Amino acid sequence: MRALAEFIMRGRVQAAVVALIGTWFPLISPATVAFVSLRRGAQDGTHVLIWALLPAVVSLFLSEFGPMMAYITLAAITATYAVSLLLRVTHSWSYAMVGLVALSTASALLLTVFESSPAEALVKVVGNILSQDASIASKGALAFEPTDTLVLGFIAYVMAWNSLLSLFLGRWWQALLYNPGGFQAEFHGLRLNASQAIVCLLSALYCLSVGGDYQVWGSLFALPLFISGLGLVHSCIKQLAIRRGWLVMFYLALMLFSPMLLVLYSPLMVMLTVVAFMDTWINFRARIKPRV
Repeated sequence: MRALAEFIMRGRVQAAVVALIGTWFPLISPATVAFVSLRRGAQDGTHVLIWALLPAVVSLFLSEFGPMMAYITLAAITATYAVSLLLRVTHSWSYAMVGLVALSTASALLLTVFESSPAEALVKVVGNILSQDASIASKGALAFEPTDTLVLGFIAYVMAWNSLLSLFLGRWWQALLYNPGGFQAEFHGLRLNASQAIVCLLSALYCLSVGGDYQVWGSLFALPLFISGLGLVHSCIKQLAIRRGWLVMFYLALMLFSPMLLVLYSPLMVMLTVVAFMDTWINFRARIKPRV
C-alpha cells in the first residue's frame, strides 16, 4: 500500500491512472480521489475526480443495467471528494461523517429524478445480473418486492459506507507517508459534539419508531455514532494494553451478529451506538488510566 500511495503522489498523471484503473478494484478509485484532495487540495483533487468518474459516465450510455448503478458510483465518488475537502478544511472527523450522511441522503433522494421507481429499477438490475445464470434466474430475481423507501435508504447507506471507507483509506495513505500514526490518533479520538450526537440519535430513534422500511434509514443516521463507538473501542483497548486478539473477536462478533453492518438490527451495534452517544458528555477516554 505504501508503494501505491507513493506512486499516486508522484504527480497528476500517476494519480489519474490509479483513479481510472482503480475503478476495477474496491475502494481504490475513490480513495485516490480522497488522498489527493486531502493532501493537495481542490484543484488537484478535481483533476483526479474527473478521471475517477469517467468509467461511470461511459457506463451511463453503454451499460445494459440502466443508469442506476452508474449514478450510484458517480454520487459515491463525488461525495467522497466533497467530504475530503471538508475534512481538509475543518480537520474534524465529526463534521466529515455528518456531512457524508447528509450527502448520501441527498444523493439517494436525487436518484428519483433519474428513476421514477427505484425499486423497479433495482429489480430490473438484479434480474439482468441473475439472468446470466439460468438455474438462478428460474427461481426469480428477488424473493420479495422492495419498496422505494427501502431501496433509497439502502442505497444511501451503502454509499455512505463506501465513501467513509474510501476516506479512511485515503487518510491512512496520507498518514503513512507524511504523518505516521496520525490516522490512528484521529480514529481513536473520534467523538461527536453534543448537537451532532443529539440529531443523529433522534433521527435514528424516529426511524426506529416508524419501523418497517425506515429502519435502514435509521442505520444511516446512526452511522456517525457507530463509527465513533468503534473509535472508542480501539482507544480503550490501546489505553488498557489489551491484547489485539480481543479486538479481532469483537469484529468477528459484529460480522456474525450484524447483517450487512446494519446498526439497528444488532444489539451489539445498538449498544455501541448508545455508548458513543454517552461518550459525548462523559468522555470515557479521559477517565481511563492507561496501562504501561
